[in-house]
Amino acid sequence: MRQYVDQWRHLLPAGTGDVLVLLVQLIVVLTVVGWAYNRGFRAHDRGPLLRLPLLTLSFGLALLVRSFHQEWWQPLVIATAVIVAGFFDRNDTGRGMVLPIMLIATLLGLGLVLSALALTVVALFVFMLSPVTKR
Repeated sequence: MRQYVDQWRHLLPAGTGDVLVLLVQLIVVLTVVGWAYNRGFRAHDRGPLLRLPLLTLSFGLALLVRSFHQEWWQPLVIATAVIVAGFFDRNDTGRGMVLPIMLIATLLGLGLVLSALALTVVALFVFMLSPVTKR
């Protein structure tokens, strides 16, 4: 089996495994936070667990933050992403979960997995314990 995998591995560019791991991390985070966010809503008010536009936007942000290696570009990209995420949350009638996901995506893009895990746990507690009308 290993020889068949090695036979096709040269077709993938270098670093593809890291990008796939980042994508899987974001999918898991979005699914778990989406589940916690949807708790408390009635069945017809619930959204999908995995929101594809949000996954695409957060994955792009994580790749963008990951591609910059200068110390002064990363804070600018993160600040711009937080501002844009705030506008998206504002247009979503105040019920969006864009801002925490964007912050988690930037932490994952920077390689700060433990910090992203801590922020995910905090977001889970906030969404599970807050009343639905406050979201």
